[in-house]
Amino acid sequence: MIVTAVLLVWDDGTTLLNGSPLIDHAASVLRGSGVVVSVILARGTSAHDSLHAALPQLGAADVVVLHDVHRPLAPSALVDAVVSAVRDGAVAAVPVVEVTETVKEVDAAGRIVRTVPRESLLQVQYPQAVRASALLDRHRSCRPSDPLLPPGAVTVPGAPDAFAVTTAHDLDLAAAVLATRGDTP
Repeated sequence: MIVTAVLLVWDDGTTLLNGSPLIDHAASVLRGSGVVVSVILARGTSAHDSLHAALPQLGAADVVVLHDVHRPLAPSALVDAVVSAVRDGAVAAVPVVEVTETVKEVDAAGRIVRTVPRESLLQVQYPQAVRASALLDRHRSCRPSDPLLPPGAVTVPGAPDAFAVTTAHDLDLAAAVLATRGDTP
């Protein structure tokens, strides 16, 4: 099976983490997996827009790995895990971690309505894998608000380091994680 990765970029992707752009860190996750044959850099104004820009470039891909440029520290093992799940028959696979914070539902005025039981909630991470045919079918007639993946994705265990880096605080945390790893892209 040919595995192609799409690196989703919906900002300039040049935010620096330890002197290298987030794009370089995220791309090294994909290259380091050993299962990805090629990486497509897909730029747009949203994840959805970025993906649509990449669809015509998928070529002979059997499996597509979607990766978010803002998840630069996801371990390459997650790429292997989601691709393995698709190779084993899943239409799509996503890494997940448990929700550890208390989640509240609020009304329009901002008043707490109820506590949402976190036992039934999971946080979805990247990278994600999907059969190319299912991805193409899904995006022939989808709306920008539709999920990127088709329904029925299986979950695989995620990783603490696959957190999103979108704020200055996240960037500081990512730099601290890299310092403990000794990694460079």
